[in-house]
Amino acid sequence: MRTDSDTIPPRILEAYGLELQAARRATSGLIHQTWIIETQSAERYVLQQLHRMIPPEVNERIRVVTEHLRELGQCTPLLVPTVQGEHFVQIGDDSWRVLTYVPGTSFDTMPDFAHACEAGRLLARFHAAGVNWGALETLPVSTTHNLARHLELLRAALKSESQHGDHRQIAMLAEEIFGLVKTLPATTANPPRLVHGDPKLSNILFGDNGAAICLVDLDTVGLMDLVWELGDAFRSWCNPAGEDTENAAFSLDIFEHAISGYAELGHRFINPQELAGIVPGTITIYIELAARFCADALLERYFAWDSARFPSRTAHNFIRAQGQLNAAKDLIAKRLAADRIVGRVFGTVRN
Repeated sequence: MRTDSDTIPPRILEAYGLELQAARRATSGLIHQTWIIETQSAERYVLQQLHRMIPPEVNERIRVVTEHLRELGQCTPLLVPTVQGEHFVQIGDDSWRVLTYVPGTSFDTMPDFAHACEAGRLLARFHAAGVNWGALETLPVSTTHNLARHLELLRAALKSESQHGDHRQIAMLAEEIFGLVKTLPATTANPPRLVHGDPKLSNILFGDNGAAICLVDLDTVGLMDLVWELGDAFRSWCNPAGEDTENAAFSLDIFEHAISGYAELGHRFINPQELAGIVPGTITIYIELAARFCADALLERYFAWDSARFPSRTAHNFIRAQGQLNAAKDLIAKRLAADRIVGRVFGTVRN
């Protein structure tokens, strides 16, 4: 492991009682500054400087959930306490934390059907951990997914950024989004469950044997309607092209394998209303993200953008918005087939 520790404040290492041997910057992740560090005793940890939009209070939520997962025998990163027993260190406006290191590989696009099935099994285990859990009511209800709010933010951006050089083409894409919203299938609100909150494929670690090990990036853990959690998972897992291209689509084959893996355990707790909402929820999340990325294309805000592939944040976000919208259209065209897969998979498991 090469050394890349110049920007790590010595006070952080002192607070945790760690003697640094080596460090390298993690290249994945869009929000936090992250290092994989190795100590003099050859132990590895994940060190993170939290983005300032993430309040350090989320660490208590992460602690409660991950300790519960550990008690159930599930693999998960755990917060490492400081010498004083705290779970983060504050230096000025910046919050820092250390987590246990879990070896594994993450992917931006689904490698094969076996990985899809494994991803489904892992997410079902995570959700099952919240069933009949006494501490569930202490967690906050997530407001991450709110289509109406993102549509309003897009409308506001279209007005406030009217002088943006790419306003015309972005406005045309926005009109497509607004038009598609009118065709959205209805969904039924369900009681919130324990969710990861951002179960995209890159937040899953896989072992060398292809087994799904654990979910990472746990800042979004909390309570939410299961429909939105599953919709967010399947819109990510079932898009073979990934998020950084406009040529996105929804793979029914990946979907069938992923939901089959989920159903092995998920059939024990998922209810009929949640089942009926899986496909409409996935379509809704696609459109919500299209609206979000479209607004970001005007506002030019994005935690990390690929400057090697795109000339600007606007260009990167515009492509991402197009991709989500195209995937939504593809799933809408395949909706009946997707609904039949849900019914067949869960019907078979229940029998």
